[in-house]
Amino acid sequence: MSTRGTRVVVCCVIAVLCLQDQVAWSADKLPADSPVEQPTDKRILGDRFSFDAGLKFWVAKWQAAGFFNGVNTTRTSDTTALIGPSFTGTMRIRDDEWLNSVSVNFTWLEAGGFNFSTIGLNNGVPIDDTSATRRDYSIVAALSVWRGFGFFAGYYNMQQRFSSQSTFTLHETVYMSGPLIGFFGSGTVSGPLKAYGNLAIGFYDEKSNNNPSGTIQTTLKGSQGYSAEFGLSLDGPSLRTGIGSIGSAVMMGYRMQVINNNLAGLANNDVTWGPTFQVVARF
Repeated sequence: MSTRGTRVVVCCVIAVLCLQDQVAWSADKLPADSPVEQPTDKRILGDRFSFDAGLKFWVAKWQAAGFFNGVNTTRTSDTTALIGPSFTGTMRIRDDEWLNSVSVNFTWLEAGGFNFSTIGLNNGVPIDDTSATRRDYSIVAALSVWRGFGFFAGYYNMQQRFSSQSTFTLHETVYMSGPLIGFFGSGTVSGPLKAYGNLAIGFYDEKSNNNPSGTIQTTLKGSQGYSAEFGLSLDGPSLRTGIGSIGSAVMMGYRMQVINNNLAGLANNDVTWGPTFQVVARF
């Protein structure tokens, strides 16, 4: 993996997530539901403001973009969990179904190690035995246009560190970053059970140290990326305190993420997919 000419990478929050994760809206976070629904307990921050603190898991497989000795190849990782916090602050601006709230979400997801399938064997020795660590984060602002539906815009950043072994060991660091936009929706299924979903498109530049000088240099500009996440959220019990109540929720969904490679077919697209899980405390 480290010896290829370039690599495009891809969520929370996201998501990331997003694409993390990450809103569901960061492509990760569940947006506010219809303003007609009012909480039964007064929250710590009152009726106009709320703050969600969550821990998100994206149990993903990753097909990294790349080529080895000029041969186009698909490299798929084992299943690895990206884990990290997701925070959302919301302010209700109108008691109306239209243009009712604005929110900001930050999601950080990190995985200690993806192990990729090898290309083949050379005299019994694996060719390009590659592993990688990965860190995704996103910060997204969202506007609820009608009830639980709206638009978001923000910034996504990913770091990947690859280590490849064959006859010798090579290392490479790749960065992907850029703006993203999208839309989200959520609504009540029944009682405390809600459904959510979001779609996003991003425009990312890639930087890598895979060059003779070993310095970080731009290798791609404006690569288009796409992400989608959908799932269910279940409100849990509330903890009553002297200054207000703390709510809870669990979320389960599925997230897919793709970034196109623009190098005339020299490498496949970068794809990440898998289920998401999140536990949330609401203030």
